[in-house]
Amino acid sequence: MNKRIETHEHISSHFEEHLGRVREFMAQPSVSAENLGMDAAAKLQLKYFQQLGCKEAEIIETGAIPSVWGYYDAGAPKTLAVYSYFDTNIVGTGWNVDPFDAVVSSHDPFKKVVYGRGANAKGGFISFLNALESIKAVDGNLPVNLMFVAEGEEFVGSEHIPMIIEKYRHHLSNADACIVPGACQNVNGDVTLFLGNKGNLHIELECSGDSWGKGPSGGPVHSSAQCVVDNPVWRMVKVLESLFDPDTNRVKVEGFYDGLISADDGDLTLINRLAEKYKGREERAIPSLAPGHVEHFINGERGSDLFHRYCFQPTMNINGLRAGYTGPGTLLWTLPNAAYCTIDHRLPPNLEPNDIANKIRKHLDKHGFNDVTIKILMAVPPQKLSVNDDIAQAGLRVFEKWNIEPTVWPRKGASGPMGFFSQLLGLKVLGATGMGYASGHSAANEFLVVEGDGNVGGLIELEQSMADLLYSYAAYPNDF
Repeated sequence: MNKRIETHEHISSHFEEHLGRVREFMAQPSVSAENLGMDAAAKLQLKYFQQLGCKEAEIIETGAIPSVWGYYDAGAPKTLAVYSYFDTNIVGTGWNVDPFDAVVSSHDPFKKVVYGRGANAKGGFISFLNALESIKAVDGNLPVNLMFVAEGEEFVGSEHIPMIIEKYRHHLSNADACIVPGACQNVNGDVTLFLGNKGNLHIELECSGDSWGKGPSGGPVHSSAQCVVDNPVWRMVKVLESLFDPDTNRVKVEGFYDGLISADDGDLTLINRLAEKYKGREERAIPSLAPGHVEHFINGERGSDLFHRYCFQPTMNINGLRAGYTGPGTLLWTLPNAAYCTIDHRLPPNLEPNDIANKIRKHLDKHGFNDVTIKILMAVPPQKLSVNDDIAQAGLRVFEKWNIEPTVWPRKGASGPMGFFSQLLGLKVLGATGMGYASGHSAANEFLVVEGDGNVGGLIELEQSMADLLYSYAAYPNDF
């Protein structure tokens, strides 16, 4: 019997055992923003790498939140780096179940899902490890060597990924490509493949009376003093007005767009296909848009213009503003001593985050805002994958085996630390190709589908397709 088919059967017959391990990992809290359960989660991740039979497996002490390294040497001709993260977003409100109880229940239209914070990242990655265990049970070994970088800081900026890459460069420099295991279907069963991500520069601006030399210092004063005391919040408004023009939706920072790459013929072909497929329903195509939340796009754009803007234009987005009293009513009459604004920039290739940060600094100084401070919260580079790269072709062959025609995008508008693997190691990175669906990691009642509905895969299909990716890449360009 074909080893791929045998592996599929092994996965099917070990469903309960595999689900148990998914639930075990999801039940371990790992909220990085609160440093909740991170050490215990790292130890549990380490245990899984040891159980797999990794030649090397160790916790990486970063001086902050730990990460985990694992190296499985199969003695194979090809090697894949594997990026994952085991931290989660904060829990938030609105849950109907305990977010760390890994409750298995129904969620229309699915008969069985597992609820919990981390269902997407943690549940998806343990599904990948389950698939590896099944391959080993059938074949005695894995078809490729694997180098795991499992971080615990994705939700707080992935600050230590460059350090981790340098620490294990002697191994990682031998990798042929990088993968990010996970579920790739949406709630309807559609499959999307993104050929890369934008980079991200996330900053916090601060204007305070202490640094400005005007306005209150050391704390707020009563609002009635505003007739004689300068207000840092109004100064922050002027700062923001200097940075961005909402009428043209253009960044006003000098040199911001220098080096921006245009779409090539291959990219334009993909964009035109997207426009044709989603004509009249573009709002359903743009990732991360909640249904019904957006009725009008910038400049009223639709079709290829909209998709081109999404894939190839940078952003300067205000995440939030805070200053003084922000509660209801007028309980406190304040003239704040400081104002803060967090801004994230999504940056296509050739717009480097740290370079953009320097340009913003120069812009502020030039326009008289040298007292306004910039704190970098995140700076991750972009990464791009060609549809002709061997790892991309290996992923596309999996979809072909499953009789699925994916929607291929030139890149995703979101960002992630995978760009470091491209920038520092020159690796091509393939995102999720697993036949399954997980709800968003920011909402309440996050879940991973355990039993699919015929269109969306469940845990079995997710693991089977993950195993297929390794078989496909190991055999490429030959059939698998």
